[in-house]
Amino acid sequence: MTSGDPPVDRPVECERLAETLRGLRTGTGLSLAALAAKTPYSKSSWDRYLNGRIVPPRQAVAELCELAGEEPGRALALWELADAVASGRGAGGGGGGVRPRAGGFASAPAESLPPEDAGSSPRHPARRGLLAGVVGGGLTVVAVIVALAVTGAFGWSTPSASSSQSLSPSAPVLVKGCHGSGCTGKDPETYGCGADPVPVTLGRQSFPGPTVVKIRHSTACGAVWARIDLGKVGDRAEILVPHHAPWRIEVKDQYDAKDSLSTPMVAATRSDLDHVRACLVRDGKRHCFGPVE
Repeated sequence: MTSGDPPVDRPVECERLAETLRGLRTGTGLSLAALAAKTPYSKSSWDRYLNGRIVPPRQAVAELCELAGEEPGRALALWELADAVASGRGAGGGGGGVRPRAGGFASAPAESLPPEDAGSSPRHPARRGLLAGVVGGGLTVVAVIVALAVTGAFGWSTPSASSSQSLSPSAPVLVKGCHGSGCTGKDPETYGCGADPVPVTLGRQSFPGPTVVKIRHSTACGAVWARIDLGKVGDRAEILVPHHAPWRIEVKDQYDAKDSLSTPMVAATRSDLDHVRACLVRDGKRHCFGPVE
């Protein structure tokens, strides 16, 4: 927490995630400035993520794990719980991200286009908080808790080899997977396409200020999307694939402008990849580019 910030009663899920991220950052040996140089996220963003002031984008967690040389499974499972609580999904609310109230806590901005089709021992208050925060979160959050139990996040004993063969502690916990046409219109972070394996950047273009737009491709998901990093309020990023309608995302406010936003995905075959284009629409003008030759 930086000086001058009011004290915040943060959910234990968010504190646990921040503690894990700080450990990963220590493992990288990188300063905040170096992290900012190696990722799309600014120094101030990393400061907020590591101090637990905001839940980072899922991609930021995955990239930090990669820089630290650690498997992302446990950190991404903790991210699922923290994001569920911060966004209100863990308390039975809607799935959208929320903006911070004065002195409050928020998850990082989430894609808004388009909408998608308890009790514990008093000796373990952290465990009780984790469970209480996800009541009403559905089977997805239950799956996250199972994954955390396997990785030892709760301090429970690890299942025997015979009982844990079907559970992989290093596998990222996803809402659900998708591939090809099943990914069209879906968020790449939520569906795991933006994390593991790390997607390929087919093309990128810088714009005045710190703004960068990228064409991202996941071979595992068979889909592409555009990502805008550090855009200006009012910017719109678009992804264009032959024979598909365009999908877009808008930088709506100052919180969006300080982070990375991804358009929904579009299915793309191998023959489509040479013809994919991403665009930045700024001040009424469209600036488009394709994959790097």
